[in-house]
Amino acid sequence: MNMYKNDMETARKRVEAWWNRAVLDRAVIQIKAPRDASNPTPKLERTDDPKAYFTDPEVVMTNLERYLEATYFGGEAFPVVFPVSIRMAAILANYLGSPMELQDANTVWSGHMIEKWEDHLEFKIDPQNEWWKLSRTLLEAGAKRASGYFVGVPDLNGPTEILCRLRGPEKLALDLIDHPDKIMAAMKEINRAWFGAWQELTKITQQTGGYFNWMGIWSDLPSADLQSDSSCLISSSMFNEYFLPFIEEQTNMIDRTIYHLDGPGAVRHLDALLELPKLTAVQWVQGSGEKPTVEWIPLIKRIQAARKLAYIYCEKGEVKTLLKELDPEGLMMVTTCGSPDEADDLLKSVGHWTPERAS
Repeated sequence: MNMYKNDMETARKRVEAWWNRAVLDRAVIQIKAPRDASNPTPKLERTDDPKAYFTDPEVVMTNLERYLEATYFGGEAFPVVFPVSIRMAAILANYLGSPMELQDANTVWSGHMIEKWEDHLEFKIDPQNEWWKLSRTLLEAGAKRASGYFVGVPDLNGPTEILCRLRGPEKLALDLIDHPDKIMAAMKEINRAWFGAWQELTKITQQTGGYFNWMGIWSDLPSADLQSDSSCLISSSMFNEYFLPFIEEQTNMIDRTIYHLDGPGAVRHLDALLELPKLTAVQWVQGSGEKPTVEWIPLIKRIQAARKLAYIYCEKGEVKTLLKELDPEGLMMVTTCGSPDEADDLLKSVGHWTPERAS
């Protein structure tokens, strides 16, 4: 019996069916809940040095295992940890030379490094880069220690986000007008670095039994998340000309890809993304302060109509409505509950509220 999740094999079969636009026995849903509702937050090891909090393998893995022990993984939620903290988002920029400052347990800062394009050197990972070496050390420690849980890759992010980190968003926006040739050349280099980093790091994490990105979706085939939050700043025509070709290139590099569509400002690019033949899935995140998930059902239907998988966050009270309105094939919902019993009750309702049974 797995100490973190008893139904691991069934959950894998359900998720594998989802990847193939099929339904094993019910719609797919990830549900997390605190094991002890009266004490939901695990006690974490702290250090006086914020860098050690993020980079000391013993501190990192101890805290991650405490999180696992305190969490109930219901449905298709898997016990997966990220030794390279997802707070260090777009860490590929740091592998390529951007400075990083770990200010405290909740604050990570990265600086720009390209002031003038004429001073730019080729974007590639130096094997002696501090953050590259630390990442490998942390992942190796996690893979060696993992028992009953999985290890996921760092948040490498997408080429446009990495270039934003390296150049700065304001300068990058101007570059699209003044130096589009520099943009295209740089993103070609970044994509090569992205794929090389993904290949090397998944060699380590895949030892624990599957492929995981920060979304927590298990896959037995190579999979990766894609994104371009900076696309919210540009027109559809610019996105299609300068950004979309590199996103499509990523879909050709890895078997399964899921695009992180973040907020209403990114919706104008959805149709172009849905036309990518090898893009597998779209994750829709409306953002804080926006309408609830059930009010975005027409958008989710667009994703499903294009034969792409849909991955959505929702409140537990929205699950019944979503199952009435959306196709269960290729739908993955993600939510939280207050206790394991509440999570189990919700899972029972998911089994009941399939379209053929909904009234």
